[in-house]
Amino acid sequence: MITVKAKEKLKFSFNGYNFNLKPKEKLLFANDVFALLPKEIQAKFEKTNTVLPPFYDGEDLNGKTLFVFMQGAIGDVLCSTVALREVKRRYPECKLWVAVSGRARPVLENLSYIDELLPHPAPIKKIVKADYMIKAVEMVNTPAFDNLNMVKWFLWKFRLYFAEDETPDVYVDPSVVEELKPVFEEIKKLSGKNKVLLFHYLASSIHRTLPPKLLKDIEDLIWEEYTPIICSLPEEDITVEIALDVYGIKAANLSYLMKDIRYLVAAVYLSDAVITADTATLHIAGGLKKPAVLISGAIEPELRCETYPTVIPVRPNYTGQTCKSPCRIHAINEPCREAKIKHQFYSPCLESIPPKVIYFALKDAELACEKNYPRPEKCPVCDYAGHFSIFEIINQRRIFECPSCGLQFGYPLKAMNYETAYKEGYGDLLQFDPGAGYKSHVELEKAEKEEVVKGWKKLPRINVFLPLLRVIKNKEKEKLLDVGCSTGYFLLIAEKLGFNAYGMEASGEAVRIARGKFGLNVVQALSFKELPEDFKGPYKVITAFEVLEHVEEPMKFLKEAFELLKEGGILCISFPAHFKFEHQAFSYKKYKWWYGNYPPNHLTRWKPWTLFYALKKAGFSEVVIFTEPILPGTILEGASIKEVELRDKKLGRILLPRIIAQAIVLDAFKSLSLNARILGNFQCALAAKGKTEYNWEEVIRRTIQYSAVEIMWGKEEKK
Repeated sequence: MITVKAKEKLKFSFNGYNFNLKPKEKLLFANDVFALLPKEIQAKFEKTNTVLPPFYDGEDLNGKTLFVFMQGAIGDVLCSTVALREVKRRYPECKLWVAVSGRARPVLENLSYIDELLPHPAPIKKIVKADYMIKAVEMVNTPAFDNLNMVKWFLWKFRLYFAEDETPDVYVDPSVVEELKPVFEEIKKLSGKNKVLLFHYLASSIHRTLPPKLLKDIEDLIWEEYTPIICSLPEEDITVEIALDVYGIKAANLSYLMKDIRYLVAAVYLSDAVITADTATLHIAGGLKKPAVLISGAIEPELRCETYPTVIPVRPNYTGQTCKSPCRIHAINEPCREAKIKHQFYSPCLESIPPKVIYFALKDAELACEKNYPRPEKCPVCDYAGHFSIFEIINQRRIFECPSCGLQFGYPLKAMNYETAYKEGYGDLLQFDPGAGYKSHVELEKAEKEEVVKGWKKLPRINVFLPLLRVIKNKEKEKLLDVGCSTGYFLLIAEKLGFNAYGMEASGEAVRIARGKFGLNVVQALSFKELPEDFKGPYKVITAFEVLEHVEEPMKFLKEAFELLKEGGILCISFPAHFKFEHQAFSYKKYKWWYGNYPPNHLTRWKPWTLFYALKKAGFSEVVIFTEPILPGTILEGASIKEVELRDKKLGRILLPRIIAQAIVLDAFKSLSLNARILGNFQCALAAKGKTEYNWEEVIRRTIQYSAVEIMWGKEEKK
């Protein structure tokens, strides 16, 4: 911030306001705003020192005046309304003064809890009368703003942390609605459809703007249900019509009607759903609680929409030559470097998103707006009966979270038909998950036995259990049952380790391959009760790799597994980890459509303590929770590594390619690979029935280290 005083009498228009200053009259500017003043006007000011009100740090505001100094990107100001509203709710007797740009003033001027709106730059003679102030300028490219959700950033600045409602306040001007309403009615009449979908594919930066071809593909998918329209503010882009003509986009372009932000608000209000790359439109839709889809490439979408329950974020899953999405580059005035390398205009990460994924996201956004829907009566693990909050909506299913044990589960708990898992033709997000169809398992039919064993032993989630099994097997031909054995890859490994191996599998196709190709002792069964007599144990070891998350009654499954084990027997299980490194680095990426960790494929998601509780409840005496090693590839999933520019006085500008920067990061994290216990991609558990003779904590600590060493550096057995 900068305080200046007029050298002489000044009269000028700036930032949406008219100023008429006396000599020595003082103004408070944000530094970047002062730089926008014409040079001849800057010269008529001189810097001065002024004692401003202290920064607010959570004091009681009743009877006090709080001055909030903002600039005015429309999206930022919309996000600020959550904190502004909440501070007045908590301190109803306080006075709230807000300085903002003239462009963003319409966002705030009709909100009852703001006592006075001031211009930006703000008059010092007014500011000094406040008791406290909050600085909400010069935020972009500061660590806190760039790494916090925007609503959360404002709550943090106001020292509030949580709000009763964390969606923006959006004032809808009734006169503007009445002006636009006949246009919307005519569009519906001409199209014969009752629903309007608003596209806002332009963003404030080129590299975040959606390719018009993507818009066309989405339009084709929604055409039977929605009438699409395009609404862009006048200053955004004059080439909209050209793009529509080139790509044959049939959407009605209403941009000529969008005189200012009030008209965009009214257009969103009159629309039934929104698909946007623009964050201002997103915040309007979030505040009006419209079903909306945010398509984001460069910026992690949770930073923009995490607190909006009716918005579904769609992020790309893109790794290029120079970057990995999200690159976190907020604004540039040209195409991104990855686009330039590919000799194209639009960002490749945005082009990588299948249009049908965006369509499915829209259907999920519609689901998010439903008020009456079936809710679980109790938790399937801990039997908690009470309120369950929705963690995520994905693939037309709601994921609930138990506040008692932490289990996340789809409701109703209904598994997919695993016979169809081998076939193409999913009509949902699973068609974009290469693992959901078990294609890799079917391909085992073409492979040789030794090749299968060698390949699967290298997988971290399998490899980490091999040292454990070598410790467990202390007698000849101990019996092992692999639940959900698929085509028998792990049974081949177990036989090689000396176990008498049995397998059960839900899919008849997989059983056919396991028996016919590899001659394994496998039966088709969906539950333990369906097993033939000679398969009913007792077993020294039961393994269930990536099974628990698929079953409809997880506690029943664990209890029946316990019954099948002999005294001193061991249950080994694995499934996707809740606290893996990627989730720690990026928070939990909701709507991660490219990996099928959602119903009807995965019915439950488990936290370490949830799993521990469930295994103890099932009767196991000793339980150890861990993950596979966090290996270099795992670390890369939680890092957006891009090119690094170095500057040297002698050598000048040096550009380190992404692959070199990546190698440096991976080398620095190798010690993490040897010692992390819960950051790997697959969560694991060892559970013992009755007394055993081993210190399993120490065994598993070493198991992780041995597994990491072997995978990263090999067994050192080359001659």
